[in-house]
Amino acid sequence: MAASPSVLPPALRSLLEAGGALVRRSSSGRVALGRAAALVDADAVPAALARLPAELERARAAAATPIAFKDVEKILKGAWGSPHGKVLDELDREPLAVTPSAQVHRGVRDGTAVAVKVLRPGLTGAVRNDLALLDVLATPLRQVFGAMDASAILREVRETALDELDLEHEASTQRQLRRSLRGVDGLVVPAPDMELSGETVLVSELLEGRTLADPKAKVTDPAAVARVLVAAHVTAAHAGLVLTDPRPGHVVLMANGRVGLLGAGLARPVDRDRTAAALEALVAWRAGDQDGFAAIVADRLGLLPTADAIKAYGLAAVVLGDVLSGPATLDGPVLAAIAERGLDHLTAALQLAATVTPQPHDLAVVRSVGQLASVLARLGATEDWGALMLAGA
Repeated sequence: MAASPSVLPPALRSLLEAGGALVRRSSSGRVALGRAAALVDADAVPAALARLPAELERARAAAATPIAFKDVEKILKGAWGSPHGKVLDELDREPLAVTPSAQVHRGVRDGTAVAVKVLRPGLTGAVRNDLALLDVLATPLRQVFGAMDASAILREVRETALDELDLEHEASTQRQLRRSLRGVDGLVVPAPDMELSGETVLVSELLEGRTLADPKAKVTDPAAVARVLVAAHVTAAHAGLVLTDPRPGHVVLMANGRVGLLGAGLARPVDRDRTAAALEALVAWRAGDQDGFAAIVADRLGLLPTADAIKAYGLAAVVLGDVLSGPATLDGPVLAAIAERGLDHLTAALQLAATVTPQPHDLAVVRSVGQLASVLARLGATEDWGALMLAGA
């Protein structure tokens, strides 16, 4: 049986309560919940969290109210110094997408279709104020993750949150990743327009096609799409960047069979040697080499003491099952089963949490892997997922 909230260990309960209170008190916390809605499908959660998808959807609906077109015009004029009509040939009044953090409109510049993304007014200031409240999590974090540098992790959270609200930074990173990923067969990363992009506006090439989040989207070859997405994320990591925000709405199914990847500008730096070591640990895990796995986790990654790294090897085998050890179907029910097993072994996981010592940028890797798994589960493909991750190693 999975652990219920009433029987959670006191330290974990305190952390969850502190985090929940922070979310309720902050506008940015509610935005974060709204953004999470697209990543949590009803069939992918364990029974103990059955109400979560509906709660997140309510948060999304409350946070993703449309930005009035007059406000969009004001943002563009402030960014460009001229009315949009003097810069663009066309700009649709109706948005292509409305999210808790931004809104996207179709435009035309010099005869070419572009996507014009504007940041939600007032959001940056609200998030900046809310981030000052993060320190309340330091003590409960240390109670669960006793060996971890909680202050460094919280600094990374602050920096990431602010970077993700700087659309000029996003455009620059997107341009960098577009170059790094051009060798991934079947992938298209839209080119950003650096001249028109700034802190509150991002203009980029418009990719035509339905996204994976669209209920009307038809995926003719789910496995092919999955392979492209995994290749993109592994290639980016080898280039020194982690794609931190994979989500169904960022996957464009183009008419020519290629896969468009939006949100590539939301990325964090990662140590390439650390990426290589993590993939070598996966090789050892797939080969049943417990000692080799533990040596990499303890010595090269510095995540756990050797004895605990051995325990982590066994726990991962139980919780993950065969999803990374050979050909396996990845869908919502498989993710739900993994979560159920994780809850069943919560006590063992918390014992390891007390000794884990991650680097701050490891947070981005965990987020990326979790969100990518959610996206891939939408496809329901059967692949050797571990082998795909290692293909570019």
